[in-house]
Amino acid sequence: MTSGRGVIIHRPSVAESLRILLGEADCDGALGAVEMALSPGASGPPLHLHPTHAEAFYVLAGELSVQIGEEVVTGGPGTWACAPKDVPHTLANFGADEGRVLCLFAPGGFERRFERMLAKDHGDAVLAELAEAERATRLIGPPLASPVQPSRPDMPEFRAQG
Repeated sequence: MTSGRGVIIHRPSVAESLRILLGEADCDGALGAVEMALSPGASGPPLHLHPTHAEAFYVLAGELSVQIGEEVVTGGPGTWACAPKDVPHTLANFGADEGRVLCLFAPGGFERRFERMLAKDHGDAVLAELAEAERATRLIGPPLASPVQPSRPDMPEFRAQG
C-alpha cells in the first residue's frame, strides 16, 4: 500500500504551454510527469545530465529533435526517447509547427523545476528549496544546434558546470 494520493486529470487543456501532470507526492516519489509545448525554432535547454533520475520524452505533436548521448533523432507523434541517469540529453523544436512533449522523470522530483517556472510566470510565491534532482543536474554543453544555425556556446544561458 502506498501513501501517495494519486491523480486523475479529466479533459486537460492543450492550450497551456506547461502542465505538471504528476508530482512525486502523487505516487510516493516514483515518477514525475510534465507536458510542455515548444515553439517553432525553440532550441530547448543546454545539454545536461541528471545523476538522480532518468528522463524520458514522448512526442505528442509536431516534430521534435532529441539528443541522447551522441545520437540525435527527429520525429513526430509517437517518437520515444529515454536518457538514463548520467546520460547527456536535450531537445529542441526546429520544425515549423509547435511541438508538444510528455516528459517523465523516474524517480520523481525534477518536476519541481517546472513547478518553480509556473509559479514565477503566474506571480505566485516561488518554491524556496530546490529538490535534490534540481541541485544535482549538471549543464555540460550548449543547446542542440539547429541544422541551419551553428551551436553558440557563448550564449548567456549556457554555463557549463564542472
